[in-house]
Amino acid sequence: MNPVFCQTVKIDQLEAIKVEHPLFTATLLLQGAQLIEFTPSSCNNNLLWLSDTVEYKLGKPLRGGIPICWPWFGNMDKNPTKIQQQIQGEASAHGFARSMPWQVNSITESCHHVEIILQLTNNQQTQTLWPFEFNLQARFVFTNTLEVELTTTNTGAKTFAISQALHTYFPTDDITKTYIHNTHGSRYIDALDNWKEKKQNGRIGFSEETDRLYFFNADKLDTYELRIESPNTQLVLKNTQSKSAVIWNPWIEKSKRLSQFSPQDYQHMYCIETANVMSDHKMLVPNQQQSLKFELSLL
Repeated sequence: MNPVFCQTVKIDQLEAIKVEHPLFTATLLLQGAQLIEFTPSSCNNNLLWLSDTVEYKLGKPLRGGIPICWPWFGNMDKNPTKIQQQIQGEASAHGFARSMPWQVNSITESCHHVEIILQLTNNQQTQTLWPFEFNLQARFVFTNTLEVELTTTNTGAKTFAISQALHTYFPTDDITKTYIHNTHGSRYIDALDNWKEKKQNGRIGFSEETDRLYFFNADKLDTYELRIESPNTQLVLKNTQSKSAVIWNPWIEKSKRLSQFSPQDYQHMYCIETANVMSDHKMLVPNQQQSLKFELSLL
């Protein structure tokens, strides 16, 4: 059956799936399985931030949307020793999944929702850097809410470790009036203060460069909720199979050095990265499967 709401389009050098549905519109790049637009009809605003200077080039991650960081997060030297020991050669930040072409596994449509599953498997290029066999699936469920699930399956004979993140960029009209709730008392590591461990007091706000790795007291299913407050928008982000999240804003000076980023962009974006990082990294034995998931909804 031919899709009714989905069509394949080309944006400069990159292929994308464009979804036009009565409940929402969405744009999903096949490179990196990177979602760059989710606009519910109820609010008519893209709930994801995307740089105005973004470049749609092969092999080049885009600044905005939801880049997928896998099978490691951030700079390699800040990952657990088990992850560092797996790498062969020089490892770029955030892994290789975000810059590689993914394949369409399935598209399911109805008048109520659209589900798209993209897939990445090991190949000669991945194994020269990371010598493991895997199946990685990114599942996107669109309704008036957004659900994103990243599932790793160890298809080989060797156990491996991963750190990972759904690196979501959010828009805001004013970063100084943007807050993240349900964080009081949480432990975090401040990457800008010699990786010191600190404790969150009250809600998270933004008044300077922010780069923090938070660790939450999740329930038995490793599920926790964050409420996001910004001018004219309130969101709920429910994270599952995760005890960690990264909160980031580059502020003034770092904004001048970032690619695909204008000097004033820091005023209108921030990142909440649903994650498995540091002590929350995952080990997968042969045939084991592990998922990282979030649900985003308007409040």
